[in-house]
Amino acid sequence: MKWSFKIGRAFGIELRVHITFFLIVAWAAYVWGVSYGHGTAGAVYGSLLILLLFVCVVIHELSHSRMAQHYGAEVRSITLLPIGGLALLKDMPEDPRKEMWVSVVGPLSNIVIAIPLALLLLATPGRAVPESAEGFLDLVTGISLRGAVTYLFVINIMLALFNLIPAFPLDGGRVFRSILAQHMPFPRATRMAVVTGQLFALFMALAGIWLGAWIWVLIAIFIYLGADAEGSQAEMKSKLSKLKVADAVTGRMKVLSPEQSLGEVVSFTLHSYQEDFPVVNEGALVGVLTRADLIKGLGQGGTETTVGEAMETSFPVVSPDAPFSEVYDKINQTRVKAVPVVDEGRLLGMVTLEHLSEVFMLIDSSRKPLFPG
Repeated sequence: MKWSFKIGRAFGIELRVHITFFLIVAWAAYVWGVSYGHGTAGAVYGSLLILLLFVCVVIHELSHSRMAQHYGAEVRSITLLPIGGLALLKDMPEDPRKEMWVSVVGPLSNIVIAIPLALLLLATPGRAVPESAEGFLDLVTGISLRGAVTYLFVINIMLALFNLIPAFPLDGGRVFRSILAQHMPFPRATRMAVVTGQLFALFMALAGIWLGAWIWVLIAIFIYLGADAEGSQAEMKSKLSKLKVADAVTGRMKVLSPEQSLGEVVSFTLHSYQEDFPVVNEGALVGVLTRADLIKGLGQGGTETTVGEAMETSFPVVSPDAPFSEVYDKINQTRVKAVPVVDEGRLLGMVTLEHLSEVFMLIDSSRKPLFPG
């Protein structure tokens, strides 16, 4: 994700922080330092408290990710944002039962975190539970070990309960879809989950406006847009899965050899719309030269740099018998703009991002199959 930087790695998963994450740290420093009137000590306390909270968020996302890894998915990274964590998964299991377990372990991890926090509260001096709402507010808005533990305990319980709400794309919404998908086609289950999630978001936004809780409105917007985006993605995959790659692959493309110079490539890119080029050596596909590779190669070595020196040697491929949805997955997961189509080592053509979009529009606008039989 753009504007994020790496802070570590766990279980082979890159941990990243988005630059906007520091907005919520600054907000916590302001609230405890200024709004609650604790000054510099409060600002430091609030910042540390929100950082501890996001350690819990990382554990939540790692729980999802480890379960996904257990089912064979590749998890590239977890990025911390002001609204929570975002795990980037590749090859997410589509089995409804697997999706259910991947989804449910996140909220369960927050409950597991809350248990030792509750025991710590019982073990520390003072009342485990404040006698009044005012006492509770004084505790969590003050500066104390008991206040910090209480805050983290309550927030973890709230995170577990909120994420278990059956509103897609929350964890509970994914569990809801997985249950539906065990009794009906996956696309229909997704549509029902999306509608449920968006209705929940609308009610949440209205409640937020009525109560003046604008953070509810913000969360509702994210839920509504998230449900819409994932619903559109699922619909696209469903439609593309009915089409084979061989039905739509184009063989009209310029093929390069590793010995050609980048200067030669530039000369015909100026008269072509092609941005990504397969590189073939003695009949075998050995690489792909993208526009980004071309620009980088020209910047580092000039026009005399060879294609073989600048090309990508690690790239996704797809077979002609694969469903077209597999191309969509590979482009979406690897962020490439073109995928070579290879049959027993022989290059048949390329499927580009623009081609993919065009195929989807044609399928979406046609009431009859484009390739019957």
